[in-house]
This record gives sequence, structure tokens and C-alpha cells, in this order.
Amino acid sequence: MHAATFEKLLQHLKTARQRAVFLLAPTTAAAQQAFLQELPQRLPHHLWLSDSPAIATQAAMDRYRDYLGATHSQVVLEFHRHVHADALAALSGTVAGGGCLWLLLPPSQTPFTERLLNAASDFALVNVATTLEELAQQLRRLTQLALPEAAQPSLPSDAQATIIEAMASNMTATHVLLADRGRGKSTTLGRAIVTTFRATELPIWVTGPHPRSVQTLLHEAQGKALFRAWDKLLSEPENFGQRLVIDEAAALPLHVLRELVQRYDVWALATTVDGYEGCGKGFAVRFFTELQQQTKVIRHELREPLRWCAADSAEAWLNQLLLLKPQPLPKFALTSSQLSWRHCSAAELDEDGLSQVMALLLEAHYQSSPNDLRLLLDDPAQQLIIGQQHADIVAVCWAAIEGPLEPALATHVCQGERRLKGQLLPQALGFYRQQFACTQWRWLRIVRIATLPALQRQGLASTLLDTVATQALAQGIDALGTSFGATPELNTFWRKNSFLELRRGQKRNASSGAVNTLWARPLQPHTQPLIATLAQLQQAEQQWYEHQTLATPTPCLTQQAKALLKGFRAGHLPFSNVRFAWVYLYAVKQLPLTNIQADIAQPERVLAEVAQAHRFSSRGAFENWLRDQAQALC
Repeated sequence: MHAATFEKLLQHLKTARQRAVFLLAPTTAAAQQAFLQELPQRLPHHLWLSDSPAIATQAAMDRYRDYLGATHSQVVLEFHRHVHADALAALSGTVAGGGCLWLLLPPSQTPFTERLLNAASDFALVNVATTLEELAQQLRRLTQLALPEAAQPSLPSDAQATIIEAMASNMTATHVLLADRGRGKSTTLGRAIVTTFRATELPIWVTGPHPRSVQTLLHEAQGKALFRAWDKLLSEPENFGQRLVIDEAAALPLHVLRELVQRYDVWALATTVDGYEGCGKGFAVRFFTELQQQTKVIRHELREPLRWCAADSAEAWLNQLLLLKPQPLPKFALTSSQLSWRHCSAAELDEDGLSQVMALLLEAHYQSSPNDLRLLLDDPAQQLIIGQQHADIVAVCWAAIEGPLEPALATHVCQGERRLKGQLLPQALGFYRQQFACTQWRWLRIVRIATLPALQRQGLASTLLDTVATQALAQGIDALGTSFGATPELNTFWRKNSFLELRRGQKRNASSGAVNTLWARPLQPHTQPLIATLAQLQQAEQQWYEHQTLATPTPCLTQQAKALLKGFRAGHLPFSNVRFAWVYLYAVKQLPLTNIQADIAQPERVLAEVAQAHRFSSRGAFENWLRDQAQALC
């Protein structure tokens, strides 16, 4: 990698205001090490993220959101395990025209990395190199490309100026600014703040996922804006009602946005809706519909890129690779006689079919992200059940095979000593319900289901689930299961489709703001009794939490409650997970109700407060005392 050649390329790119992408795909450990040694020496002022950071100058890949909202000349993404597609989609947009995006790929190829490498052939400035020698050849080739000179844009652009004027002339509405990356959203917000609040003495508050993600906005606001962390804002009721601006809104959990809008006077909100977790059309559909019901909303869009020129190919490559710009979903009437079903993996679909599947998932789910595409392509446990009318995909179920776990591993899971990826159902029931038997079943977990919006509320999703159940039974699956953020509407849907609730969490999900719940539908005769019993346990527990009434004791319910208490006594489960079982067994055995037992029996009482009220030195000391007392209940 000759320094003079690289400098010549950077000047070439800068003049054209275009970006180059380098896909470094070493086939040997030696080639990988050569790239790792060469790049830090040659790249000026780079941002380097790694999924295995080895030195202080490398950031952790899962912290990629911290770097949104800034601009970089060189971004390096170092992947050792798999490509983090969310980080790729988000951080590629922070590379300015004249800069480079470097991807150091894992040595082993997968369907997704093959897709990534194959997509490069359509774009002259997207390059593949397996060795330093090949990289040097690519650099020399790029310096010879005829790239037209592109003038620097004048700021604010005409589109930005129009939006700034509209925002300044309407201070009572909530202004929503939507655009892809590199369009100048943060700059527009910052300049709008200066224009609108020039005479205001105190700066307006700005929040976002991280202080670094609003750097551009704060710079452009010229001291008229002050960053406040969103969690601080929500914990300061004395400040509720203050004017607020939210940048990178889709990177915040949906329930956080809802609370901020309810508690503050949100004057402006900017976001990118393509490219990273918590975004996509699902974000826009859910949040903006709610926002319009609460306040007057004025929507603005920026279309022309400012961070790079319109001829830049890096964005087109990324959109093609990750299917970030799906075609509009079709609208037509459903003819059931023409509906056919297909069971396949994502890798078996052609480009049109894969694009349709991702479009449906992006439309239906606010948590859909580019990482979904990578997982669907690379993980053989992921399956698709697709409903088609002719060539149009009208419904899709994304499902994953889980279990059975190897018995020794399952024991560690039940004891809380191991946490496994990709085994949500057997792990949750094995640990939280202390059911070793559930770890030995073969599950099919419904990850997501989606139907065309034009065909919703016509029974298509229920037909899809019945089709999934029929095909799963033929595969020898023991039970279907799913987990989601509980809402009355979703609970009703799954109950109507013969699923039973087996567990409900105690804390809100960080993304949805709802409490996670787990449901199952038995397929084989041997799974029916235990699933029915666990559903009875969950119903009794929920009844106690909501109404403080205890269910009529049954032998099965008592047996399950004792299993939970034994897990607590052994130190596997915290008391918060067995509190209902404790109260239930205390009532079954008709033990005398002491003051401390009376406090425990009130579900609204916080356990930490109970421990403090009864003079325990710590929460741990309280739980140790409870474990000693549990012997009488087991």
C-alpha cells in the first residue's frame, strides 16, 4: 500500500466528492495480520471499530451508535466473527465525500459475505482485495478512473433554507425532519435553532442516543443548544414541559420517544429511517401516527446528499447489498384459491423474493434491521414460511429451530450458569420455570410474522400460523413458541391462535417499552400436559400481581411452585422470580402470616423496601434469610 498512491487517490476522491469502499477478504491468517498491521499506519484520522478490540484506539463494534451524527474521512470496521450489518449501514453514512470505508472481513465466507463481495462488481469504487498486493493494484487502478469534478455545496442548500424558514415561522408545531444519511439533517436543525431562538437567553435542550451523535447539531447551533441525556430528562419531572429537540430519533427506544413527547414540548425531531436497529418503515408507521394524534406535525424531507456528491456509488452499493430501499408493497385483493405456501431458507430465494420478504418485515416491525438479513442468510436454523399469490409474497413467517440442548449443557442452563444465543425458548423455560424437560424438546420459535398491510385483518396471519404448525408437525417439532412485548391486542391474537402464555417478564424491554412475554402451542401429545400446567402457573401468577388474589390450589400448580422454590433455595433463581410461588405455597401450607410475610404477599411492595423496612443489612442478606425460610415451603 504505497503512501504516495494512496494520497493521490484521496485527492482524486476529494475533487470528485466521492467515496471508495474497500472489502478486505483475507483467505489466510497471515494475510489478515498483514492488513491489520498496514492499515493503522496508512490511514489518517481514522475511526476504527472492531468486534474484538485489541487496543485503546479501537472502539467496540456494538457501540457504533455512539458515532452517529459525526463525519469521518476514514472508517474501518474490523469483523472477526461475522459482519455487523447494522454497524455497516449506520457508519457508512458518516464517511464524507473524499473518504474511504474499509471492511476487514472474517476469513471464513458465509452466504452474506458472498453477497457482500458479489455486489462489489457492479460499482467501480467498491473494491475487493485478499492481500496487500491486490490492494495496491486496486489503489493504482482507482487513481486512473475518470471521476468528474464536483463543486462543494453551498450551505444552507435551497432545501435546507426552505425548511429552516418553515420551522422558524411555526414554533408551536412539532417539526419532523426525515432523510437518509449525509443529507444535512443535523446541520438544518442547528441552523434552525439559531434562526428561531436568536433572542432567547437560555439554550434549547437537545437529546439523542449519545453526546457524540449530536456534535454537528451543537456546532451549528452556535451555543444556542445544550445536550441533555434522555434518561436524565425522563428523571427530572421539574423540567417537564421544556422545549426539546431530538436528533437521531430512530436510534432511541420507541417507548423513550413516546415518553419524551408526552413530557416535553418537542419542537423538532430528526431521524434517518433506513439502516440501523430500531428504524425502518415500522418506526415511521408506529411513531409518527401516534405523534399526529397528539400534536400538529409538519413533516420535512431532505433528498439530495450534501456529505458526498449525487454520483457517489457507495450509497447505491449499500442499498443494493442490504435491501434498504425496497419497492413499494403491492395493493390488491386476496384470492385464497390462488394462494400458495413455500417453506425455505432465505438463501434459496432469488433477489426479487428476498427483497419482498425484507420489505414486508421492514413494514411490519420497528425492530427490523440489516442484521436480520445477515442472520436469515447465514444461520441454517432460520426458516421462512411464505404465502404467495402468483409472484407476489403476501405473508411471511420467520421462524427458528431451537433445542434440544445437550443434557449436561441443559443442566447448566437451568442452574443459571450458561446463557446461550439462539436458544430463547428452551433457555427461558429451563431457567425461569426450572423445567429441564422443556430444554429437551425441539422447538420452532416464531421470530416474526408479517402480512401485506392491504390484506391485514382478513385472517391471513392466522392461516399463516396454521400452515406453520402443519409443516412443523411434519418436521417432528414438539411445540411452537414465540416471545414479544406484551400488549392487549397481541395477547388476544396469539390466544386466538391456540397459543398459551407461559411466562411474563418483570421489566420493560429496552426497545419496545413493553414487558416481554413467552407463549407456546403444543404440537406433540407429550408436550401438552406440561405446557397446560405452565400456562396455569402463569395465569395464577398474573392474577395475583393484578388483583392480589390467589388461585385455587391444584396438585400441578403446587408441584410447579415447589420446583421454583427449590431453584431459589439452590441459589439458581433470584427471589423476584419466585415471589408468587412463595406466597402461593405459604397460603397452601396455612403458615402464620408474620409482618414480613404480609409485606412479601403484597405484589406492589418493592423487595428492596421490604428488606430495608425489616432492617436487613442488604438485599443479599435478605435473600439469604429467605432461602433459609424456604425449606419449610418445599
